[in-house]
Amino acid sequence: MNITIVGCGNLGFSIAKGLANKQKEFNLNITATDPEADLERIRAIGINAVRDNVQAVKNSEIIFLCVKPWVAKDVIEEIEPALNNSQVLVSPVAGLSIDQINAYSSKKVSVFRIMPNIAASINQSVTCVSHDAEDEDIEKTLKILNILGKTIVVDENKINAATILTGSGIAYILRFLRAMTEGGIEIGFPSKVAQEIAAQTMKGTVELLLEEGVHPEQLIDRVCTPSGTTIRGLNEMEKNGFSSSVIQGILSSYGKIAK
Repeated sequence: MNITIVGCGNLGFSIAKGLANKQKEFNLNITATDPEADLERIRAIGINAVRDNVQAVKNSEIIFLCVKPWVAKDVIEEIEPALNNSQVLVSPVAGLSIDQINAYSSKKVSVFRIMPNIAASINQSVTCVSHDAEDEDIEKTLKILNILGKTIVVDENKINAATILTGSGIAYILRFLRAMTEGGIEIGFPSKVAQEIAAQTMKGTVELLLEEGVHPEQLIDRVCTPSGTTIRGLNEMEKNGFSSSVIQGILSSYGKIAK
């Protein structure tokens, strides 16, 4: 299958790398195109890299549009002459609706609006997706998106919210990890060791949660003994607004993208 990634910034490169990891297994021919990116860096992950958007999309079955929102219309209009009705256009462009994408091109391509995250580079993204597509295009496109990690189909009106949880969510989680690391330094560990302990604890916790499929509070109860250290720490965090701060941060980010 021929796949083109138009735009190779942070997210585009992450998608390219994730697909490149599995290109032999899924028989993929991947091309990335970007007028400004370091093409040698792109080629180093084992895919084609070019400057010409139009030539790159001509023979592609699936086209990822990974550009900034303010240039999306211009890029779609640029490649529109090279599009045909059998192609699929996949867009992670923030705030760009399926109706807008369709309005920018006279070609009736299948359109998927997605929100992955940069963990796509190691095939561990969660990708929320909505679409306006034919059944055969849905099946083949979801198969490709599943290469990047876990795919969840949602209504399009939830994509902005997904942008916050999956896209911005990485930054929120890493800030918490950094705070745990700094706490670890405070109680005597070197920075590198504290980060390793905190990161592995976070990884193990999430894998346990997903494996058992339980509510987080059920796992919290397992480690909170009466009058113990864990409940003391949790209560101190809540006294200082831990849960409320996280929720308000998510709401604030969502308010920004929803404007």
